[in-house]
Amino acid sequence: MRYLITSALPYANGPLHIGHIAGAYLPADIFNRYLRLRGHETLFLCGSDEHGVAITLRAWQEKRTPQSIIDEYHPLLENSLRAIGIQMDYYGRTSDPLHHQVAQHFFLRLLEKGLLEEREVIQFWDPQAHTFLPDRYIVGTCPHCGYEEAYGDQCEKCGALLSPTELNNPRSRLSGAEPEKRPSRQYYFRLDLLQPQLEAYVQSREWKPNVRPVIESWLRAGLAPRAITRDLDWGVPLPLSNMQGKVLYVWFEAPLGYISIAQRWAMQTQDPQKWEIYWKNPETRIVHFIGKDNIVFHTLIFPAILLGVEEGYTLPYAVPANEFLNLEGRKISTSRQWSIDIHRYVAEAPERIDELRYVLTALMPQSQDRDFTWEEYVGKINNELIATLTNLIHRILTFLWRMGPTHSVSPHPSLIQWRREAAQEVGQRIESYDFSGALNTILSLAQKANKSLTESAPWNQESQKAREIVAGYGDLLAALGTLLEPFLPLKVAPTLRKTLDIPLFSWAKLESPLPLIDTLHLREAPTPLVTRVSPQEVERWRKALLPSPAPSSLGTFISIEDFEKIRLKVVTILNAETVPKANKLLKLTIQAEDGIHTVVSGVAQFYTPDMLIGKQAIWVANLSPRTIKGIQSEGMLLFSEGENGTLVRVAPEKPVPPGSIVR
Repeated sequence: MRYLITSALPYANGPLHIGHIAGAYLPADIFNRYLRLRGHETLFLCGSDEHGVAITLRAWQEKRTPQSIIDEYHPLLENSLRAIGIQMDYYGRTSDPLHHQVAQHFFLRLLEKGLLEEREVIQFWDPQAHTFLPDRYIVGTCPHCGYEEAYGDQCEKCGALLSPTELNNPRSRLSGAEPEKRPSRQYYFRLDLLQPQLEAYVQSREWKPNVRPVIESWLRAGLAPRAITRDLDWGVPLPLSNMQGKVLYVWFEAPLGYISIAQRWAMQTQDPQKWEIYWKNPETRIVHFIGKDNIVFHTLIFPAILLGVEEGYTLPYAVPANEFLNLEGRKISTSRQWSIDIHRYVAEAPERIDELRYVLTALMPQSQDRDFTWEEYVGKINNELIATLTNLIHRILTFLWRMGPTHSVSPHPSLIQWRREAAQEVGQRIESYDFSGALNTILSLAQKANKSLTESAPWNQESQKAREIVAGYGDLLAALGTLLEPFLPLKVAPTLRKTLDIPLFSWAKLESPLPLIDTLHLREAPTPLVTRVSPQEVERWRKALLPSPAPSSLGTFISIEDFEKIRLKVVTILNAETVPKANKLLKLTIQAEDGIHTVVSGVAQFYTPDMLIGKQAIWVANLSPRTIKGIQSEGMLLFSEGENGTLVRVAPEKPVPPGSIVR
């Protein structure tokens, strides 16, 4: 069987963190390594997604070019993946001119097939930045759940897909200004015309339980035309002379990177047409590993593109999407420094890469969100990986080493049967994308072997008998050298094979009733494959990798008497104006019960004056006054930190009289 395996193309605007790895890259790597041990032909591709608003927004914030952003992060992304053993055949990038050609070809082909429709639409325009605003440049209040920091294309709190015009109180992320509505001409992809074909495709595939409901809900609601172009100066240019200044939407062109990267890989092999056996051969199984936020794009929209061009492309065989991995009870956020970034982990703990792979596999969010904690990290390594698995290996090897380097292996039939059953179950679980379950199967095998070894009590036998009993477990150790390869390929599995002087076996041999080896030759004195994680190690890593305080760390506690010293009051903002030569400051005039006060607040990047006038807020009334830019500021208004560091006004649920005490 031939497989094409892909992982979601990571945005080249920041580093990879443990959530990315557990969600899309580690499962793909385990799957790929296993298939190769099965004897299947595989091609594992990935690459950087180098267009889109996330990159242009970061470039704007840092006053850099998008090209400089992607040139910084593209090598970091690839190096991070390879450092933790993600065995990709080729890692490409969507800024490659070849990718632009592929994406433009697909656009023109869909246009030729009558599946693109030009429309005049109303878009938001930033009157201060003098530019059209892509969806992600706009934030506002979600009409469904009331979340005040929803993006123009999706609410990250309730998950609803939106258009910018649906938002309440929209504002520009560039300037904070209230956007204007202006007409623009865009192309729309007629997904509705392809719904019957997509429904037939969906019914022809088996989907993970967390994937199928998402697909079916979209189909039940009916697919609607979706904008395929946008007004932006960074991306794949529209290949039409009368549509200058427009690019292809990243949701359309990024998945086509799987095809352009395959073509670039084929060119590297000196066989430029080789990519077609993976993309245009119905015998090839295409498997996309992604996070749950990309389910619709990979199960409906991308297949619709492939169907629409009518060029014989093979549709995805499976899309085993994972849920999200959180970090100590909080959503991972690199912008808030609440993440464990892979390149930093590798730098801090280069000897603990397999251990991280083990923990992330055990905690993989396959059907629901999971939570990574340092306590879990230590427990999984010390109490499972070491106490159950590598302890078994070390017990056997140290016992045998004392009796010499070479031993005849005559395993008990039950040990061979356990090995065969474990190999079959591990394979079945991996093929059904249950990687945590596959790892647990190996642990269960080790538990049974540990129990069996203890019950046989070879240390109570005469020397030769003891040697025969323990050496009989050599077949099981030989099997572990291959069983662990998909999961722990950098240190544990290869070190075990080297110690035993054995090869990497095929998976078929693991399932065979024949012994794997008849002689066990120890090349060197055994040492523990994994050492215990100490509290000192964890504390060092925690300080280095998580500079922000943990959610449970509240800092220094204060007494109720201290809190009662703070006077919080509700005020009404009567007027707001910008402060000259201070881009971040607004001068706010507020009404309290005792009269009018002035507060200088650093919120001009997130609010324009007219967005605050007439609104209520919470005022710290007894904060010592201070002079800011020549203005005496009395107290402080409270704002909370929203997504991506935005500030959100704190206010009462409903209007109350100015001066009301906050208790």
